[in-house]
Amino acid sequence: MPLLSQEPAAPVASMEELLAIALAMEEEAVRRYTMLAERPGNTPDLAALFRDLAVEESRHVVAVGGCAGAILGHMPSSAPVRWHLPPDIARSWEEVEASTTLSPYKALSIAVLNEERAFAFYSYVAAHAAAPAVARQAETLAQEELAHAAHLRRARRQAYHQERGTLGPLPSADDAAGLRLLAITVEDEVNAAIDADDARASALAERAVDIYSLALDRMADTEGVTLAQALLKAAIDRLVRLHGHSAPHAK
Repeated sequence: MPLLSQEPAAPVASMEELLAIALAMEEEAVRRYTMLAERPGNTPDLAALFRDLAVEESRHVVAVGGCAGAILGHMPSSAPVRWHLPPDIARSWEEVEASTTLSPYKALSIAVLNEERAFAFYSYVAAHAAAPAVARQAETLAQEELAHAAHLRRARRQAYHQERGTLGPLPSADDAAGLRLLAITVEDEVNAAIDADDARASALAERAVDIYSLALDRMADTEGVTLAQALLKAAIDRLVRLHGHSAPHAK
């Protein structure tokens, strides 16, 4: 799993355990964003961003609780499964807490990467779950994390251009056929830059992620959604490889 440097220690054995892990991950995000909002030296914009992110993660906590109530009939305890939390996400939090040069863009980059790592974590859980119901629920959680990442990626792109005063339009597609044609151009451009060791390779790889994320938002048919998800996951994996698991830089 390129997004995670370390695989989960053991397969998730039950629905109770899976939802406890999900609850623990969301609760940790709320705690970290709340701490970051109160960080000395924050600009007003940065403090407000962290508060907004904490509120958003609180909604995710409620959503997991609702899911647990419907499936289990009770709220699972997150405490016994803390050891399952991906260490890469913990390191990301430590990096942002230690940074002396935080900006809204950089903060959102960490947030995006953590959502992508959570997506990779749940995808791994789904692939290795013994019970079909656990695998299906893990797949649902993975797709939710991918949607969260797409939302944050749009906010990050706006923050990047606000900091630099530029905003270039992205090409997109509305259906699977259009996306296939667009992907040919996008992939040829990125791969050519990588093969030539072009300094623009990372920026083009980041742009590909943004393009596929935008396409996923616009898709109305199942075939288009499936294609956009596959392209987006591959583009995210490529971007993380290029950046050596560090937070990516936008164009």
